[in-house]
Amino acid sequence: MGVRIGIDTGGTFTDLIGLDESTGELVLAKTPSTPSEPVNGMVDVLRASGVELGTTQFLILGTTVATNALLQRRGADVIFLTTEGFEDVPYIQRMNRRYHYSLEWTKPRPLVKHGDCVGVRERLTESGQIRIPLGHEALEAAAREVERRLDGRDPRRAAIAVCLLFSYINPEHELRLGEFLKQRFPAVPVSLSHQVAPIWREYERGSTVIADAYIKPTLDTYLGHTRARLAGLGLSAPWAVMKSNGGSAVPEAAEAQPIQLLLSGLSGGVIGGAYFGQRAGARDLITLDMGGTSCDVGVIRNGQIGYSTSFEIEWGLPVAVPVVDLTTIGAGGGSVAWIDKGGFLRVGPDSAGAEPGPACYGAGARDATVTDANLVLGRLNADYFLGGKMRLDPAAAARVIRALGDRLGTDAARAAQSVVDVTNENMANAVRVLSIDRGLDARDFTLVAFGGAGPLHAAALARRMGMARVVVPPHPGLGSAFGALIADLQVNKVHSKNFRSDSVDATTVQAHFARLVEEAVAELRQEGFHGTAEIERTVSMRYAGQNYEQDIRAEADPVTDAALRQVFTAFERRHEQFYGYSISGEIIELIRFNVTAVGRTPKPELPRLASRAPAIPVAIRPVSFPETGFAPTPVYRRETLSPGQELRGPAVIEEADSTTLLHPGDGLAVDAFGIITLTLGT
Repeated sequence: MGVRIGIDTGGTFTDLIGLDESTGELVLAKTPSTPSEPVNGMVDVLRASGVELGTTQFLILGTTVATNALLQRRGADVIFLTTEGFEDVPYIQRMNRRYHYSLEWTKPRPLVKHGDCVGVRERLTESGQIRIPLGHEALEAAAREVERRLDGRDPRRAAIAVCLLFSYINPEHELRLGEFLKQRFPAVPVSLSHQVAPIWREYERGSTVIADAYIKPTLDTYLGHTRARLAGLGLSAPWAVMKSNGGSAVPEAAEAQPIQLLLSGLSGGVIGGAYFGQRAGARDLITLDMGGTSCDVGVIRNGQIGYSTSFEIEWGLPVAVPVVDLTTIGAGGGSVAWIDKGGFLRVGPDSAGAEPGPACYGAGARDATVTDANLVLGRLNADYFLGGKMRLDPAAAARVIRALGDRLGTDAARAAQSVVDVTNENMANAVRVLSIDRGLDARDFTLVAFGGAGPLHAAALARRMGMARVVVPPHPGLGSAFGALIADLQVNKVHSKNFRSDSVDATTVQAHFARLVEEAVAELRQEGFHGTAEIERTVSMRYAGQNYEQDIRAEADPVTDAALRQVFTAFERRHEQFYGYSISGEIIELIRFNVTAVGRTPKPELPRLASRAPAIPVAIRPVSFPETGFAPTPVYRRETLSPGQELRGPAVIEEADSTTLLHPGDGLAVDAFGIITLTLGT
């Protein structure tokens, strides 16, 4: 038995939570991130934890390196090779527009330059038959074009993306071209679309493989440095990286397909939120992970985390890989407040991050941030930030908030409250988008709030959404690291194939599923799982002629004729729920077969709180609320709260990694495991 460690490297702080499996005790640490060299932040938090790496059983790492490389456009110089005649697909994109009536809106800029899109003479038919063979002359011509574009560039910052027409049906040409390029340019990584995104939509497949190539050198460097630093610290145990689908990947698998790590640092939060929400007795949950840089919102329905195969880097730039269903916005403690050309107050998406951080960090920042506003409102304790390890500068916060107020024509307190209000409204919009787009009513859900800033804003956000309950986990500032710690191993496999309900048979469907299950389980074995995998199988289906599909579960194994008819019936029910109608007797197309294999990992048992007398306030300080303005407010330390204790707002509950704000009239209850539930007043 040893220590299992989960680490989450965020934009502002790096969090660690470890579980000693012999004693059941938790190890906690939180240190500032180092955006210029993310590996240093991971090393700092490991050292701060005091864990002997020689006793470590397993380490799993969530990282935002891939996310930041894409969002900040700091990736590789990509050379895109595609079937001759389709070089413009990354720029043509889709017909739909973000703003239908705007004369100024332009399509998003792809991750590849137009001059780096190269056509290759070859062609497959829609059934995968070879129409134009990929000959030696075509290979040499492609190599010359690549060589010409590499001339004068740093090969360490270059990558090749290959997306040939219909390669998801027959990968022969892509494999041959990929092998040829690897031999000719061994220092340049190559991404193949049928391996990264074996789907039938050419633009989505091309966009995904370009994104994979774009971040490959960055991830290779990061994982290489991580491997070296962990070895230097004496770690001999296996380690893995969180994937976007909520599973994990060993470093070798992550290096092969880095696009799988796109939401690595975000998926752990949804997993942790689901765990604690269910421990609090709720199964329909909205998770709110508000850190220093961003806010991530996820949905759990009936205890099940939602998944999606469509994520957009920005509007119109899709990435077709399995991801935990969430949305993220630039709303964190470090989000910068600014005034637009019309004189309106805005907050985010720009962030002060960890370097220099908010003005109250005392590192010379001049912009007002959300953390500065909360400090001015009395909601944060300048002497107890990170449990007292980092002292905030109230004078610096007051100075930048006062300057913002002068520009708005108001005093510092009102300016600070306005910054908080705008931030809460931004987060409320994110919740609305995620819930309404899925036909859900947020009022039916419980909010699970974590991240360093989540519990501070949770009650106000929930009230805006008409939600009645908020759950705050223990150590909320380490929520994403906890999610990484308990994450299961998970592998997704996809096979695109166009069948029709009037001609396909159960034997064919079963054969496709059997192959995918075999591949998924084999990959789980490679990632170190040796138990019995849980398998979920779905078929992406649509009525003939439609352009979008619904994923329908295939419960029976093996698939029989009767079971296949049940799948068709389930599709028609889903179609009616989603669109309001179904077409009885219409031909249904089976577009894609999907298999998810899950290897469950042991979950920690939460320690029960020791029985003790109800906690008493450690201080009374003026805190500003929209309902009352500044009012004397009792301040409690969370570690002193007793099981079963109840409070009535206003109150502030401080802990080393976060602060919970209880508004006037709201109730707070602590359960036997230290989970806090807020019940909102009218």
